[in-house]
Amino acid sequence: MKKVLVAGGAGFIGSHVVNELRKRKIEVRVLDNFVGGNQNLGYFDDGVEVIEGDTCRKEDCKKALEGCDTVFNLAAHAAEGQSVFIPVFNAQTNLIGSVTLLAETINAGIRDVVFTSSIATYGKQKKMPIKETAPLNVEDPYAITKKAFEDYLRVYHELGQIDPYIVRFFNVYGPRQRMDDPYRGVVPIFINKCLKKENPVIFGDGLQKRAFTYISDVVEPICGIVGNKKLVNNPINIGTEKVYTVKKLAEEIIKKMDPEMKIEFIPKRTSDVKIAYCDTGKAKKLLKYRAKVSLSDGLDKTIEWAKGLGAQEFRYFDYTEIPKLTHGAYTSKKI
Repeated sequence: MKKVLVAGGAGFIGSHVVNELRKRKIEVRVLDNFVGGNQNLGYFDDGVEVIEGDTCRKEDCKKALEGCDTVFNLAAHAAEGQSVFIPVFNAQTNLIGSVTLLAETINAGIRDVVFTSSIATYGKQKKMPIKETAPLNVEDPYAITKKAFEDYLRVYHELGQIDPYIVRFFNVYGPRQRMDDPYRGVVPIFINKCLKKENPVIFGDGLQKRAFTYISDVVEPICGIVGNKKLVNNPINIGTEKVYTVKKLAEEIIKKMDPEMKIEFIPKRTSDVKIAYCDTGKAKKLLKYRAKVSLSDGLDKTIEWAKGLGAQEFRYFDYTEIPKLTHGAYTSKKI
């Protein structure tokens, strides 16, 4: 890699990817529409070129791709539960934007494409941990877009146009993750609730099981994946295999921030997956991967950062495309 485009580079994971690429002395250009804000630009050095634009617009993609030899596509609105009641916005942002960027990537003659997919593509599975060979049983519109774009990448690889690297992350958290978003990121939501002196709220019984992965444990492998021929068009899981319930996560955050807080339980969301965590054997074998940061240490780092930022007011969407599917927690601004 000589010059890389990071689409969505101003976002949570994207901005950390930019920093890691710069540590590796790689020239970086960022394309972002700043819908999630531009606060993370302050973490970049002067060598990072930033273009304000949208992956849904052909001309913006063409401009951003000029002179690049590799594309990292992290541009997305990653909110599984929310996608159920904003399917049009979800499809436009997460699929049409990615396909537009892909078309212009091919037109520019760029072969290496890194795509951050999601554990959401697996949906509900009977066997845990989930291997990459498991069937993709998507449960919500967000997951549909991720799976669909994986298929686009496969098709254009088979047509001889690109070499795609598909990384399926799961439950990533850490500094720079938006705390004002009530729809995604259970870790920052719980932390922000504690900063606001409000009880953390859990959908359902809290026994949902997840493997929460600290940000540094995903950006390092993703930045080192290009050039590994065994992983071209060969999706790979990246994340920790240490599993916790959402209830245990909330208890840990409360213990670290304010032991007087109590968990509040509300009705579950119909699209929620009860248990989801992945096998990372392929990553261990092909990338020598090992998650290094424990949940306790990761939470300490994230909480320290969050306290420096301060409590944030949650920003709710002003509209819904399917009102009857909007969970009452959002209409009542319970979170």
